Amino acid sequence: MQPRSGDSAKAVNGNFDIIGEGTVIKRYLMDGKEKTITYIRAIHTPTLDANLISVSAFDRAGLTVTFGDGRGVVRKKDGTIILTARGENGMYVVDDLNGNTPIAMTSLSQPTSLEQWHRRLTHCSPSTIAEMTKNNLVDGLKVFGNELRGKCEDCILGRQTRRPFDGKTEKGLEPLELVSFNLWGPSRVQSAGGKIYFMPIVDAGTSYKSGAYLHDKSDLSTISAFDTFRIEAESISGRKIQRLRTDRAYDSSAWSDYCQQHGIVHEFSAPYSSKGGPKKKLRI
Repeated sequence: MQPRSGDSAKAVNGNFDIIGEGTVIKRYLMDGKEKTITYIRAIHTPTLDANLISVSAFDRAGLTVTFGDGRGVVRKKDGTIILTARGENGMYVVDDLNGNTPIAMTSLSQPTSLEQWHRRLTHCSPSTIAEMTKNNLVDGLKVFGNELRGKCEDCILGRQTRRPFDGKTEKGLEPLELVSFNLWGPSRVQSAGGKIYFMPIVDAGTSYKSGAYLHDKSDLSTISAFDTFRIEAESISGRKIQRLRTDRAYDSSAWSDYCQQHGIVHEFSAPYSSKGGPKKKLRI
């Protein structure tokens, strides 16, 4: 039950299913004594996970509500106290003799699993959550469990759990000894020339970067753009491109013929690595 009436019902009606209104009798413990309060025109909202008492409804009933020193007090005009509440974790809670704990308080009053905190803290590292708990850096951060059960699919798809590549990298490469490229797009907005793809090209020997904008990602378009780079780079450097590294999207007969024609060894990056390969589709 949600003890609200009048205009308060309209605000609730936008988000919760209201079945009806009625009279509710609640028993509270106040200053060690049992107190019975009858709410009229209480709104029945089964999808609402907590019993809420409207302060504005008390005001319209001619009662006075004051807050201070971590305590809320509801009084009649003659000063008679009819209900008290204690401040707890940002809310004011009345002691219900039915023993019901407001569900809105559950996440702060009870320890919560590491998996739940991992999601609440935008997939924060479990080690960071453990450090915050150990050093008491966050109020109300009560965690049970010290490791995730299985792997977080969102983290896997977002590649947030991937460690840096610790293997040795190729050093001392000569200009045009190893060239790589990939493709970005399609862009949601076309360029002034109608291009929707971008093809960055990198020479590992000099870290020189070039790029081309494309209408599509066909072999014809990508080969034409790369050949423009090849002619210019080989003309300026006096060297030949020796190796080309791409992902398997360019493992085609057209690219094979092109590389053979110009004496280029075509290498492919490992599948699912950060440098290329098939990509998983995100499920929305």
